[in-house]
Amino acid sequence: MKYVYGHLPQNEDIGFVERSYSATEGLLEYQGRNVLYLQVDASDVTFCDRSYAAHLASINVKGYATRWKYGTNERGEALSEIEPINEEEEKRAITELLRSSHNISAVNFF
Repeated sequence: MKYVYGHLPQNEDIGFVERSYSATEGLLEYQGRNVLYLQVDASDVTFCDRSYAAHLASINVKGYATRWKYGTNERGEALSEIEPINEEEEKRAITELLRSSHNISAVNFF
């Protein structure tokens, strides 16, 4: 089932004042379709057990972009229509492509 995605601000910190958090959009061409993903970077992260990480990164795959930035919402964010990726074989192939091109091991599908 397709859904509407509101694009996040690009190239700006969207986290709390105490730490840095940003999400950078990317498109990956896979079998003739564009896959929308976000590379999420966080720094100065403190965990519940009081441990600390200077930098964390992951890739969050949103799905196939079927309609790209066709309008805006009330906050002025661009809107795109996204089709989730459900096939396990496609997920594995896309994961490997993203891991090798970004050198990030954590790839999540939403």
